[in-house]
Amino acid sequence: MGRPRHYGAEIPMRCQTLIEMLGSEVADVSDPDGRWGGPLKTTFLLAMATPMIALPLERIFKPAQDYHDGVADDRELDPGLSNQVVEVLAPDRRFEQAPFFEPGAWSYVPTLDRFKVAEDWPARALRSLGAPAAQQAAAVAPARDVLLALRNALSHGGVTYLDRHGQQTEQATHMIGFASFARHRQPELRLLRIGVPQFECFLTHWTEWLASSGVLDRLNARGPGHFDVAA
Repeated sequence: MGRPRHYGAEIPMRCQTLIEMLGSEVADVSDPDGRWGGPLKTTFLLAMATPMIALPLERIFKPAQDYHDGVADDRELDPGLSNQVVEVLAPDRRFEQAPFFEPGAWSYVPTLDRFKVAEDWPARALRSLGAPAAQQAAAVAPARDVLLALRNALSHGGVTYLDRHGQQTEQATHMIGFASFARHRQPELRLLRIGVPQFECFLTHWTEWLASSGVLDRLNARGPGHFDVAA
């Protein structure tokens, strides 16, 4: 396998390729003995989603912020993609304006008193996510807030599996819930919820958006020797 040259864009595209190649197979054959209470499709999508969301935000979006002091910065590899990310994730851009937004797919609770996400989620949290107002809140929320909440939940374990009614389940999963701190050093949580099929569609649209700048075409045109192996 060749070394990625633009981790922030190329790793998500590689993961999307794996979803397209293996997603149906995982859904069909990943629990032949009934050990897990159903196929491992949700687990597979979450495993792919973690680098797909985290790497673009960590290596493209965050380096463009004034507070950033990290060392992973892919912006110069494709300034067009970098500008695209900064524009769509600007503070005044709503999630519904993002090209990877799907109406009605997401529910969002911008602040809720904290709870222990590793335990059963309280009824107030699940009830808030199931309210019609949560879908409208997702649409009008800043896209950056939603994406950072998703990134933090994936990276720090704020994830729960939900049934078709939005309740926690040990059987077949139909939705995924995400929780992260609302703001740094503040006690409130942000919550997200999305159906499993819709989450798979979101990952596809997210990757298509990253690829729309033509980053891979430009990198491929430069040839494999353009970057120093030790860089």
